[in-house]
Amino acid sequence: MFAKLLWRILPVNRDPLPVEVQQNIDLDAFRLRKTGTTNIKLEKGTKELEPMTPKKEGRIGPEDIESLSQIIKELNERFGTDFTEEDKVCIRQLEQRIANDPALEASINVNPPEDARSTFNQVVNEKLQDMVDSNFKFYKQITDNEEFAEDFLSWMFERYVRAKNVKNDGVS
Repeated sequence: MFAKLLWRILPVNRDPLPVEVQQNIDLDAFRLRKTGTTNIKLEKGTKELEPMTPKKEGRIGPEDIESLSQIIKELNERFGTDFTEEDKVCIRQLEQRIANDPALEASINVNPPEDARSTFNQVVNEKLQDMVDSNFKFYKQITDNEEFAEDFLSWMFERYVRAKNVKNDGVS
């Protein structure tokens, strides 16, 4: 009772939207529109509801992630490098190291792609620094050739995001 009475006398603070927002939104253009109706038949009695399953359309499966062999082949053709299966192992190790980075995962989940990409590049560079002793040739190629580094990091970022999407889709 007290809360109901208090609610009536408390001032209502209705701040108007900023002018920029008011200028860019035309609320007259929005309307509700009935697109259809559906009858839902419910069974009588008590029954446990099954959880909803996610739709399969638009999902990226593991088979859609470009293989490392293909990436290495394209890098070799485009930049004249001679990366081998040992380098593929290095890339896999790098992927494992970045996959276990909680800060990167948090950044991917909460930031827009361009900000997440910036964080991704920083984390990859840190992990590459840690791996410089085991694969100096690969590290040198990335640090010496900006175009190569950009292509490689783009592929790695796409693979990382797709792998996270596949993992999260499996968890849902």
